[in-house]
Amino acid sequence: MRIPLWVIMVWVIVAMVGTVAAGVVTYSQARTRTEELNEIAPLEEGVDVVRVAQLLLGLKEPEAPGTGTDVTPPPIIIQPTVQVTSDATTPAVDGTPIPTDSTATPDPVSTEVATTEAGLNPIDYQLADPRRVNILLLGIDQRQGETGPFPTDTIMLLSLNPLAKTGAILSIPRDLYVTFPSIGSEGKINTANIVGESIQYPGGGPEYVKQVIQGLIGINIDYYIMINFDAFITFVNAIGEVEVCPPAPIDDPKYPDGSYGIRPVHFDAGCQNLPAERLLEYARTRATEKGDIDRAARQQEVIFAVREKLMSLGGATGLFSEAQTIWESVSANAQTDMTFQELLELALVAEQIPRENIKNGSITYGEAIPQVGPNGEDILVPIVSDILALVTELFATSTTPQP
Repeated sequence: MRIPLWVIMVWVIVAMVGTVAAGVVTYSQARTRTEELNEIAPLEEGVDVVRVAQLLLGLKEPEAPGTGTDVTPPPIIIQPTVQVTSDATTPAVDGTPIPTDSTATPDPVSTEVATTEAGLNPIDYQLADPRRVNILLLGIDQRQGETGPFPTDTIMLLSLNPLAKTGAILSIPRDLYVTFPSIGSEGKINTANIVGESIQYPGGGPEYVKQVIQGLIGINIDYYIMINFDAFITFVNAIGEVEVCPPAPIDDPKYPDGSYGIRPVHFDAGCQNLPAERLLEYARTRATEKGDIDRAARQQEVIFAVREKLMSLGGATGLFSEAQTIWESVSANAQTDMTFQELLELALVAEQIPRENIKNGSITYGEAIPQVGPNGEDILVPIVSDILALVTELFATSTTPQP
């Protein structure tokens, strides 16, 4: 029996209408469910997953640093509110202000805090905006008599995900060879701070370093903290000796002192408590087989060791009564675009993240190729795809709240 043509056409039209209707209903339900889930667990904003995937698959070339869309840093607002009462101060190094561009308008760094009579209970602290916060940690190599700007021989990216209670630390070697935005020339990444100051980049050298690193790894950086050797020593003196555990002896007969001289330093293998000056030597020496790569690992060890020391003293809450004095001592040798209140709140957030939930890694010879630069200097040429794979492993974490 032959089916009339008009019957077939009616059936096709009905099927098409039904398919479209089902699609509309499915989309509507999916969108409603997504909005509901987003209210419970906002989507991760620290990692541009699409861009990373495009770069890894070769579908898109890396963008020049600083050309992406600006992203407003998530506000660090915790209740109960800590009252900031003092005027802003100008960060400086050994009494000399660290150079910044006159057009920059960072939040003031306050040095006084008033607490409530009830004190501070870390259990009461909840972020108003639970998005991931990315902070660039910079250590400048400043010698006696220098006025700056200075190279940033220590570069780390600290990332905290308050909602998932996870974190990550990425160390970036100082010899990584990059292209500088705005001027198009190439150089070691540790000189980006100097370049940014020399071209009067808006926000100064640290903001320029942020743009360079954002262009390299595809992750937005919200804030920065830059310190020199004196700030490190002052802070460690305030909290006391810190335990580290070198796996093998370290013998450095040519350790650089603070005035372009050298002196020998030595560390035995095994766990030991180090005072501030010795801890700085441990973090700075490069007299091991892999040089800067080993040093980056030791610097991360020091970061975690300092965290353990702080936790043994009661954490940020336990030191809250001394926070004002500590910051007044450190701030003369530090620069940041965070307020004092934000720094305290950041510490309170960080201590709530279990150590086992904090990933750490470094750009090493697996992600960069050692070569000789145009002026005969040692450089590391980045392998972009491998760096992005490392970044994805460290930072692309779940937003599901952890217990």
